[in-house]
Amino acid sequence: MSRFIPISDARTSSGLRMVALRGVPSPWTEAAKGIFHVKQLDCQYAAAAKTDAADALVSWAGDSTVPVVAYEKEPLRTGWAEILILAERLAPETALIPAATADRVKLFGLAHEICGEMGLGWCLRLQMLKLSMGHGAEGAVGFAPQVAARLAAKYGFIPQHVAQAKSRVLEILAFLDQTLGERRYLIGDSLTAADIYWATFANLLTPMPEELLPAHPTIRAIYSGAETDLVDAMTPRLRDHQTYIYQRYLELPVPL
Repeated sequence: MSRFIPISDARTSSGLRMVALRGVPSPWTEAAKGIFHVKQLDCQYAAAAKTDAADALVSWAGDSTVPVVAYEKEPLRTGWAEILILAERLAPETALIPAATADRVKLFGLAHEICGEMGLGWCLRLQMLKLSMGHGAEGAVGFAPQVAARLAAKYGFIPQHVAQAKSRVLEILAFLDQTLGERRYLIGDSLTAADIYWATFANLLTPMPEELLPAHPTIRAIYSGAETDLVDAMTPRLRDHQTYIYQRYLELPVPL
């Protein structure tokens, strides 16, 4: 991955650019990075710098959420699906969306269960916020109070969704395990974006080792602090799949 440039520079440059966070392996960002890496797309990565105004990203994108992907003068993209579709257009010869309609539908369904609202990543984030706000086991590591409050307000810490989050995680993990079965890939016999989404989002439950995923210590502690029954739902073949995808297709150690 290229060195980070300031957000202000990314705003005025050309080509493919993406705003990320230093030291934080947000799975939405890591999935996009993985897709660009597999497709060998030259992407310039940006992060907040001392030379940036405090509201540099908000003034450009209208929000502080990352990732933000820019390509030439086209509208900015922040959603996982629109980022994938852009990458597929820019590098179609390394297809990560199946050509067959039925498999394409399966891909976007699986991807939503992993990346979408009330999907795996969303619900694990709700679980982290729940622990951070004092509703977990004593001694659990969580976000700082002010950070937890900001994230809760930003992403909708809705009591009904919080109550559903744990069961949703368990359901999704069981479905992914069943879908994978004895195969190497989640869909068909070759890599798709679904495999990249699973490998990167699995870090929220079982982060890759420190030497391979050099995340900020607090973030690593939070990612490693999921409740025991959620970690136990990570079956050996789901763990093996995560490792295989990283070792075969993604950058190691992960550049943060």
